[in-house]
Amino acid sequence: MARTRIASFSVHEGVGRTLKGRDLSRVRNAIWEKTGFQD
Repeated sequence: MARTRIASFSVHEGVGRTLKGRDLSRVRNAIWEKTGFQD
């Protein structure tokens, strides 16, 4: 579970460098839904 979480955060970092904050939130939420992490 921890590995998946770390991998997700790494993806968030990469996406964050190419997208703006609002888009990042949408993408992050979508990723969390797929990985089972929802805030």
